[in-house]
Amino acid sequence: MPAARPHSDEGAHAMRLERVLERAATTPPAVVLQSSFANGLGIIRGLGAAGVPVIALDPSPRALGFHSAYATGMLCPDAGCDEEAFLVFLEQLGRRLPRRAVVFPTHDEFIWVVSRNIARLEPWFVVPFSGWDAMRRLADKEEQLRAAWRASVATPRTAFVTSRDDLARAAAELEFPAIFKPVESLAFKQRFARPVLEIGSREQLEAVYERVDDCGTLMLQEIVPGGDDTLWTVGSYLDERSQPLAVFTGRKLRQHPRRFGTARFAESVWVPELADAALRLLRELRFHGVSQVEFKRDPRDGSYKLMEVNARHWLWHALATACGVNLSLVAYRDALGEPFTAPRQTVGRKWILATKDLPDTLRETLRGETSPLSWAASLPGTRIDGLYSLRDPLPGAVATCRLAALLAKRWRRRAGGGAVRPEVEL
Repeated sequence: MPAARPHSDEGAHAMRLERVLERAATTPPAVVLQSSFANGLGIIRGLGAAGVPVIALDPSPRALGFHSAYATGMLCPDAGCDEEAFLVFLEQLGRRLPRRAVVFPTHDEFIWVVSRNIARLEPWFVVPFSGWDAMRRLADKEEQLRAAWRASVATPRTAFVTSRDDLARAAAELEFPAIFKPVESLAFKQRFARPVLEIGSREQLEAVYERVDDCGTLMLQEIVPGGDDTLWTVGSYLDERSQPLAVFTGRKLRQHPRRFGTARFAESVWVPELADAALRLLRELRFHGVSQVEFKRDPRDGSYKLMEVNARHWLWHALATACGVNLSLVAYRDALGEPFTAPRQTVGRKWILATKDLPDTLRETLRGETSPLSWAASLPGTRIDGLYSLRDPLPGAVATCRLAALLAKRWRRRAGGGAVRPEVEL
């Protein structure tokens, strides 16, 4: 058995794991890689409610997925820090399983490792997404953009910057404000704790570039105008022939933080032309698996312009499940040779991440940017929360306790005149 420590009492953990292994003898299990937050929880719940035995893996003992009634949790090595230790762990786990498990990575540092090592893991795991030849193109934002051009998918105006010598040419091609976006995004996000860096004016370009000049090729890109509610998503699962078995479209309504953040409130809206554009791009990339293609609707001409492609589930994919498009289950069944096509989504339903939306709305209200009435007016149609679930209450309860402890600590620091530590994930 893998050497990782269980997340809670060893006896209870062993009993839960044995029950999962017993069920796995008749029903192929799923392994969710990195189950710390809403993304992993959505996969666990979407599969677990359908009767799939689920093992949740994470490098952190604080992973909320460990508390789900639909999974048993196990600590694992961090794939981003020690790839070989992570692979050895999976091999050891695989040898314990009575049959091959379908694997679902939720973050780039896990999906890239698995994609590069499919042949090594194949004796124990079924991988329902592309191998590295295709995934390499998804990992490269420049290749995403060039594929979009070949597929006639609209994009923001973009100039590629490989050295300081390119700055003057690039600046002449765009209007400001603009952003620097990395071609290789994972290392950039880990370094700057954000996906892009904003450049307010041409005069700031040199100074901002000094911070990123060692990050390889960069994209200097125009900022498409519009608020959070102009950011649209196409979520889908494509089979090995890049044929869609499940498609969902929706949009963000509010982000955390605003402008360049992640969703805290989103809704289901079916937009056929958006789905068509995303599928053209994914076919051009010869993609197989679950993905999110994000667009922004440009108010200047009404076009949907590509923001990025994520070759995995995204934060609020559970809304698709709540609307009848269970991407995880479609991928799972296709991986087992039992493909089916998901129905057309139910529209008008909304997803909320209350642990982010409520504090953010309070701060925005105090700044005069919104009001309790306008916030309340936005809520009808809300069917699902990223953490809270009556059928699976413990992850939400744990998150609430952690949030309360964090707020109490901040209050004590303020009362004592100490520095307030930056926000941390629940």
